[in-house]
Amino acid sequence: MNAPLRRLTPKIHAIIGASPEVRLEALKAQPFVAYGTAKRISDRLEELLISKRSHRPASILISGPTNNGKTMLVNRFIGLHPPDDDPSAEAITAKVLYVQMPPTPDPRQFYTSILDRLNAPVRRTAILSQLQSQALRLVEAVGLKVLVIDELHNIHSGRVEQQRAFLNVLRYVSNEKQIHLVGCGLITAVRALQSDEQLANRFEHWPLPKWTSENGTRALLNTLESTLPLQHASELSQPDIMSRVLALSGGTIGEIVRLVNAAAAEAIQNGAERIDASVIDGLRWIPPGDRRRAAELSLGYRD
Repeated sequence: MNAPLRRLTPKIHAIIGASPEVRLEALKAQPFVAYGTAKRISDRLEELLISKRSHRPASILISGPTNNGKTMLVNRFIGLHPPDDDPSAEAITAKVLYVQMPPTPDPRQFYTSILDRLNAPVRRTAILSQLQSQALRLVEAVGLKVLVIDELHNIHSGRVEQQRAFLNVLRYVSNEKQIHLVGCGLITAVRALQSDEQLANRFEHWPLPKWTSENGTRALLNTLESTLPLQHASELSQPDIMSRVLALSGGTIGEIVRLVNAAAAEAIQNGAERIDASVIDGLRWIPPGDRRRAAELSLGYRD
């Protein structure tokens, strides 16, 4: 029987014959796994960045469970568009800016986060209107086009009136400076935005559901296998391997990548140079949902 054709990324192809030490080190570099939805979201982010400013800027919300690739996506986008600190210019150019949603929907903390990200001095005794004015002036000065707000579901941590006030702040910032907002968060972030009709209409929703045997996991595993510096094909998308990966990972892409990389490292170290069921089973991997229970059992607790 002919060996299956292998598709490797150029970086992996270049080191496939290298020593185990070199290939184990390569496994530590978590690559961007360019599956279908990730590509479409990445393309949409680029469209927002190059689009003309308007009085009703389009925005997007990337939602999904923890460890399912939301932050990975926006971090890649941010990395592709770092600030441009031109010594000959009057100010830096920062078309993309990342901030984390405060633990509670607090406009003061939100504006302070923007100022901190822009390395601007912040007078801690400044009142809200002063922080807002300073932040918006700087946003305009640096030419901001896209503001990424991670952990947007934290809006739900405040009282209803606080949530409404914070949503008004988001809408005001977007309208006033004609910038696109990119929110990332759990599915509860969708409900938060739906409470504001204007924002709900403006945000495109891009969900990242957990992976199952029915939603493209086969293609995902084939793509992931192309990033593994193993000397033999593993055929991760075969039903028995795929079912193990899904069961042990809980269906989130972050856990899938961790599990597969751990299996690849084991396959390099034991000389198998391919991932099969025995390698995965030998990891004794504990699914995310079972880890808390396992920790409690190890301490002597019982249900």
